[in-house]
Amino acid sequence: MYAYAGVLEALIERQQTGKGKGIKVSLFDAVADWMNVPLLYFEGTGKTPQRVGLAHPSICPYGAFATKDGALVLISIQNEREWASFCASFLQDAAITLSPGFESNNARVANRPTVDARVGETFAALTRDEAAARLRKANTAYGFVNDLAALGHHPALRRTPVEIPGGRAEIVAPPVIRSGEAWPLGPVPAIGQHSEKIRAEFARQA
Repeated sequence: MYAYAGVLEALIERQQTGKGKGIKVSLFDAVADWMNVPLLYFEGTGKTPQRVGLAHPSICPYGAFATKDGALVLISIQNEREWASFCASFLQDAAITLSPGFESNNARVANRPTVDARVGETFAALTRDEAAARLRKANTAYGFVNDLAALGHHPALRRTPVEIPGGRAEIVAPPVIRSGEAWPLGPVPAIGQHSEKIRAEFARQA
């Protein structure tokens, strides 16, 4: 992902300046970039962030909550405006934003067990569809935590056929969609099908 972005940036720069660029990217650097926030938190506080699963160490409420029909819904509250809307439309308790421990993100993070319990109570009383309707009304960012069975039937999932030895499989389509073009995939080779061709290629390079 980072190499791809770097190549595109270099191509744009070359178009503007006429000069090319060398690009190098390592797996370590890529993964380390994902750790920016916890690293800065540690270096700023001296405390190691605790593992919080799908929650967020510095935002509350943020995480997965179970509905009464067993669905898991992941929500993200990014600011006080979103929190107020969430309380009014989803929790149906606008006044809770004034309660001690609920009045700011810092207070909610410090009071996370109580806040999460209050949010969880509302989710537990709703079905998946009822929760989604309220979240849309509140304009709250949300998504369902799907298992593999749900992924396989997700309405946004695109599949593409690929020939395999002895038949055909329907695999997940490549993420990039190019206008006006199909993305044909070649057949999956059988074990050893190209062995001689590969050996011959390496022999020519030796």
